[in-house]
Order: sequence, then structure tokens, then C-alpha cells
Amino acid sequence: MAESYDGHGGDSPQWWPSRYGADDELGSGNELTPDRTMAALQIPQEGRTIGLAQTLFEGAAAIAPRTWKQLVAAHGVLEERLMAREEGGDDLSYFEEHVLTSYHIGCHLDALAHVGIKDRFYNGNRYSDIYEPTGLKKLGIENVRPWIARGVCLNICAVAETDQLTEGFAISVDHLEEAQKEQGVEIRAGDVVLLHTGWGELWSTDVQRYEALEPGCSWDAAHYLTDKHVSLVGADNWGFEVLPFEREDGPFAVHQHLLAETGTHIVENLTTTELVSSGSSEFLFILTVPKTQGSTAAIASPVAVI
Repeated sequence: MAESYDGHGGDSPQWWPSRYGADDELGSGNELTPDRTMAALQIPQEGRTIGLAQTLFEGAAAIAPRTWKQLVAAHGVLEERLMAREEGGDDLSYFEEHVLTSYHIGCHLDALAHVGIKDRFYNGNRYSDIYEPTGLKKLGIENVRPWIARGVCLNICAVAETDQLTEGFAISVDHLEEAQKEQGVEIRAGDVVLLHTGWGELWSTDVQRYEALEPGCSWDAAHYLTDKHVSLVGADNWGFEVLPFEREDGPFAVHQHLLAETGTHIVENLTTTELVSSGSSEFLFILTVPKTQGSTAAIASPVAVI
């Protein structure tokens, strides 16, 4: 029987198999049930949509060697390349781009294969059993279900009485509970839970500060969320969890708990200011991603409907 991962890597007690079964690859996607989807569809009252993805551009915040390089090809506008060029034709011209990038850049969804604990990933899958250089054999992004779910955005800035949390601000269980109380909302199983820290305001104004450190979710708060059986967590920062890390010897331990131990997906580099300004703590959350075989993430553009 699995025990809890204690944050000490390979020295931890055995933390697999997952609560969804030893062969599971869906993780928190199991919480996206038809009944919960139908209930979420009843939430919107205005029909107003709010985009939650930051705009991606060359030079955007990213951990090296991640990068976004886009080349817009102009061959389709050259006179000799125009289509249907015969007399009376329509002289069709066009542009198209080629992109070189990591999927872990801009607003993106982490697959369960993204982060492991020593040589094991979600459900105890060994690196050597799932790795192929052209695409992982298990736990890739193609396994995720579409999110059409109840979303909850907790305004941690309001709890802390500030417009923007500072680097190293660790969001605690008390912060999560106080935000729910102040906003009159309760986290339920299957929910998408987003944390508003105000850090997203730096995305295009101070890239160096944005990508260096961040306020974010603490170890205890992450466990609080996974105990609720949420389907997805995210924040308006680049790594969801707090940096500097709570323990110097525990880099991205929250990622390990979420992705490897509990199979809880993470969406990063959100923009939540407009959503918080709308006063909508509860909303319909919609997210689908490209199905690329064996990838460890997907660039995403989620939407809140209020």
C-alpha cells in the first residue's frame, strides 16, 4: 500500500501506486466526471468570456534553455509564388510561421511525465520504461481529458491586503481557507483552483524579476488542495510553488507531490487580474490542448466563462 511522499526524494517511503489505480495515466483527470461537467455548465450567468493565458512573445519569461523562436515565412507573397496566377486567377497570397520552442513556456499545462522523484514518475513508472527521445511511451500530454469544469479563483492578495505578493511569499492553508471564507466559495472535488498573487502583472513589464523568484503555493497548501481531489491547479506565476523554496534541499517538491505522487495537473503563466476584477470567484473553466504524442506539456489558452 502506498504511503505519502515526504519530500526527500528516493529516501521517501514508497508513494505509489496512485489513488486511481496502478495502471492509471489520467491522474486528476479522473475527477472530470460527466455529472461535474453538467453542473459546471450551469454556472455562467452573463455569458462573458475571460482569457486566462499570458501572451507569448520572444524574450518572454522562461527558464533557460527554454525559448520561443518564431519565423514568419513570406514565400507565399512573392510574385512568382502566387497561387492560381493564370490570367483571371485570384492571386492568392499567404503567410505562415515556423516555431522552435519548448512546450514549457508561456501559459502551458504540465503532463504527468514532466516531473519525477528520482527515477520514478507518476504511478511509480520508471524513467527507463517510458522514455523515448521522440516521445514518451506513457504519461504524455495526449492522455489528458478536456477541462470543462467548475473553476475557483482565490484572491490571495486580498487576504494579504496587498495588490501583489512578494517573492518568497508562501501561500498557506490558512490563506486558502480565509480566501474561501471572504469570497463565499468552497473548493470541491473536480474543481480547477487558481491562485491570484498579482505576480502576473510583471509578465511584460519586468521579465527578469518575474522569472527569478515568485510568491506561490506552499507544501502544506498543495496537500490541502490534493486532499480535496481537485482536477487542476494554477496561478499567475511561472512555477505555481513558492520560490525561494521552503527547503533549500527541496527544489520543486510541490511539483513532485502534484505531478508524480498524486497526478494533479498544473497550469502556469496565467493572467488572473481581469477574472479577479470581475468579482467572479466561481466560473466555468474551459481548457483543451493539442494532442502531441508523448509530450511533457502543451501550450494552453484557458478561458473562464462567467
